[in-house]
Amino acid sequence: MTHGFELQPLVGRDDVLASVLASVQRPAGHGAVVVADAGMGKSALAGVVAAQLEGRIPIHRIHTSSSLSAVPYGALAPLIAELDPRDTDSPIAVMRALLHQLFPDGSHGTGDGGGQDPAHAPLVIVDDAEALDGQAADLLAQLVASARIRILVLTRRISDISEGLSHQIWEGTLSRHELLPLTEDQIHELCVQALGGPVLTGTSTDLARASGGNPMLALALLSETVRTGSLIFRRGIWLLHEQVLTPGGRLGDLLRAQLADLTEEERDALEIIALAEPLPAATAFRLGHHSAVDSLTQARLVSLSADPARLLRPMHPLYGEVIRRMVPAARSARLRRRVLAVGKPTTGGENLLRWVCWSLDCGETVSDAELVNAAYRANNIFDSAAALRAAGAVKGPDHAVAARVQAARACFQDGSMASAADLLAGATETAADLTTVKMAVLIRVQLSIHNNGYSPALASIARDWQAAVDRIERTSETHPEADPELAADIASSRRGACLLALMAEVAAGNFNSAEEQLDDILAAARDAGDEEAILIGKALLSELMAATGRVRGAARLSRDAMAILTRGGQSFLSYYQFVLHRRLVALSWTGEWTQMQDTVQRGMGGMFGSLVHIAGVVDFAVGIMHLRTSKPAAALTHFAAAVEGLRTHDPEGLLPLAIALGAFVAASERSSTMAEELLAEGSALEPRGAAPYRLLAKGYLAAAASVLAMDAQPPASLQVLAAEAEKAGFISAEFELRFLSLSLGDQNGLNRLRKISGDFEGPQARVLDRFARAVLDEDAEELARFGTETVEPGWKRLAERCAAEALRLAKANGDAALLLRVQRILSKKAGDAPVQRLSPGAPVLTRRERDVASLVMQGYRNAEIAERLSLSVRTVEGHIYRTFEKLGISKREELKSELLADRPIT
Repeated sequence: MTHGFELQPLVGRDDVLASVLASVQRPAGHGAVVVADAGMGKSALAGVVAAQLEGRIPIHRIHTSSSLSAVPYGALAPLIAELDPRDTDSPIAVMRALLHQLFPDGSHGTGDGGGQDPAHAPLVIVDDAEALDGQAADLLAQLVASARIRILVLTRRISDISEGLSHQIWEGTLSRHELLPLTEDQIHELCVQALGGPVLTGTSTDLARASGGNPMLALALLSETVRTGSLIFRRGIWLLHEQVLTPGGRLGDLLRAQLADLTEEERDALEIIALAEPLPAATAFRLGHHSAVDSLTQARLVSLSADPARLLRPMHPLYGEVIRRMVPAARSARLRRRVLAVGKPTTGGENLLRWVCWSLDCGETVSDAELVNAAYRANNIFDSAAALRAAGAVKGPDHAVAARVQAARACFQDGSMASAADLLAGATETAADLTTVKMAVLIRVQLSIHNNGYSPALASIARDWQAAVDRIERTSETHPEADPELAADIASSRRGACLLALMAEVAAGNFNSAEEQLDDILAAARDAGDEEAILIGKALLSELMAATGRVRGAARLSRDAMAILTRGGQSFLSYYQFVLHRRLVALSWTGEWTQMQDTVQRGMGGMFGSLVHIAGVVDFAVGIMHLRTSKPAAALTHFAAAVEGLRTHDPEGLLPLAIALGAFVAASERSSTMAEELLAEGSALEPRGAAPYRLLAKGYLAAAASVLAMDAQPPASLQVLAAEAEKAGFISAEFELRFLSLSLGDQNGLNRLRKISGDFEGPQARVLDRFARAVLDEDAEELARFGTETVEPGWKRLAERCAAEALRLAKANGDAALLLRVQRILSKKAGDAPVQRLSPGAPVLTRRERDVASLVMQGYRNAEIAERLSLSVRTVEGHIYRTFEKLGISKREELKSELLADRPIT
């Protein structure tokens, strides 16, 4: 596979390209100015403009540089090569030489002499116009003003180009266009083009955020991550398999080049901001860096937050990483002393982690409390290396257990499960504070789910948590000077232990008692103002309601949980994956796709590397969205991506269901090789995830096998699984399984489907209720209309069933007028070629279908037909199934010779 990291088609620039082309094709004396930061694609855009205009008008490109800016007319040297060296100081001589090059016919752009047509005046493209010397800029401005040339100016900032050219912008002679950073979707498209294959959504989103939407940096980052092995191609999908910032190689060179022209003061300020990231603006100003901060902000190397804290940080994560690597240790220590001389920035907020890392780099002493806090914050943004470093620097016994717990969390997030388990050993029993106990419990829960899926072990962990809370409470009673807020914290911890036990109950499908207890805990948490318990309680109740068909209520609860998560900032980030999954599940049932896309795009607040851990969950949800909106090819790509992402990080046990859905879609889309591989893997995989997911995974595997084998009858196991879901009260899973069976031709569960349609709040319920009534009432015309309408996106298979059932009923009725009405309804269905070819009483059979049908009528069994025609048994079954469907029959006994008489053959 080749990777085009250098040259890529323009992505996300169609509108700007069209506008620029329109501007430069106006009559001579006009043009355009394109403004953008370095690497945003100005030169690439100009290249496309030149390519599209080639052969229509002359094009000349001027390349400037900082070294030429001090040389009069230096950038024009290639166009004034014939100028006598003695005349380089003469503007008139330079003008003549330039005109001679631009207008070799001798017209000098006036339309006389050689007959130069003004409509074909040349286009002059000026790269990096901010480095154009004043004399050259004035000369070009004169040529534009005199309507001799067109011009395309490329610059980083309007304020940096000559007054003559900028004045023409304000007059409207030159139109202004800005290249904005690419969106995450556009960077995804760029990644797919550059890598030549599907890319995990979380991977492209991480790369988009790391590059700030800068296409040059994104391509360089792609190249570097492939080179270092951080970005890998696994089973048809490109994905980042670890959090990584790699500012080395070509990427590092590009970033260093962008910083090369800084003044000494600007470099000092930028280094301090990167080393202390984020740095309060007040501290930078006390250091005397007012003007440097202004310059760095204008150059888009530094960003300044709009909140009252007014924090400075490098514009993109890559900038900060490169700068920190560039600063020698001795200089770093000197800069730190300068910052401390004007007052140590507050380390209780956002900049604690970077300040602690900087202190460790300089060999300075950091308190154990700050080290543990820094490790916690590093883990929240999935910076495992920083977390392990901070935790490993803890020396005293008072914070030793807390440090071990943070180290265990870092190991877990890095995939080192055994190390995480070793570090956690005894932590719950020995931790002296409630926060450390809770963190140890949460990691144990994640380890348990990773190793065994949802299991009774969660209840055991909840009991350990309760015991630890009891121990700490007894200890506090012997110390009168105990924290007065401890009682509230103990009550909150007890609620947390109860919620964990309920989490095990919900995952197991024991909903009845769990719902009542959740309501009680939520009421108590509201009275106590316990936001953390409210967050978890609402997320769990959302899961329960989604499973029991109350999906609109689930959507509301999950929305509330996400809002609490956002308000809580760093405090609740360890719950992000837990809440996100339940939010996406609720939205997938309600079909609120705009809300789902918004939730996915918000991601983890722009923290590079975080989406490595949730990418599988995100692609799984996006795959469902595409499946439900009639985009099976896109759905298959996302399910394949989800499978690869979930192999590494599967906090909810979704891998078996993702494999099963991928197998089903692959089989439906005739991707037989992929379907067979996924089927084999899914069949061998141990069950994981919540109980409803396990039933759905089994159902979709069975459906995939049936579709792949082209079975004439749907698998009986689907009705068995639906009955299990009915008995357990899993309304949503039952609804899905019964619909899946129905879409494969099994109408035995129609009455039950109608009954639960009243309990299921999703948009599909009304549709299936209408279908079931039409079938049970044998309403052929209603079924025909149902089969031609867009009744529910993504349900093409059901629509096809409707059409076949309508025809069967109309024929069985023996009413020729009814049959004609049904066929007229079906013939209006746009894009359905088989229906459009129907003529009354004459379904189209293939030659092989006719051969198989003839042998069926003679009484041969499927195996005998396969042997006689040199076919597989599965192929014979597929031919019989399709023949029956076309003829509107369901049994071999109904296949009569008159049905085959005079039938068209394809």
